Amino acid sequence: MQEKFEVIAVKNKTMVLKVNRAHGCHSCAASKGCGMGILANYFKPDSVFNKPLQKGVSVGDFVTLEIAPKVLFSHAFMLYIFPILALFAGSYIGMSFAPETQFWQIGLGFIGFICALLLVKYLPSLKSETIDKKA
Repeated sequence: MQEKFEVIAVKNKTMVLKVNRAHGCHSCAASKGCGMGILANYFKPDSVFNKPLQKGVSVGDFVTLEIAPKVLFSHAFMLYIFPILALFAGSYIGMSFAPETQFWQIGLGFIGFICALLLVKYLPSLKSETIDKKA
């Protein structure tokens, strides 16, 4: 998967990149009924983040970032499937711990879900591996 980003600033060996996340959402005919189109109306249309500076890149240039399909799939799994599996695992542990009440099932399921989200957010090995190319 490739996406073009605009270099909006260069600071101390770091380039600040901006991308328009919802570039297709407003032009699509299904935007009024699509979940992504509806959510795009509530958030800023552009995203800004930093990447290490590449040689020959200056403000106003466009840089193409590419992410491998394997990395994209593993990140999607960790973001969408892993927290749900942790929710079910926590609920199962709660059911095994105290089968007579649902309090532990709900509580441990919620704790498992939140722990999985925090793990996905803060685990350093889940950072994106991208390839930078000047467009």
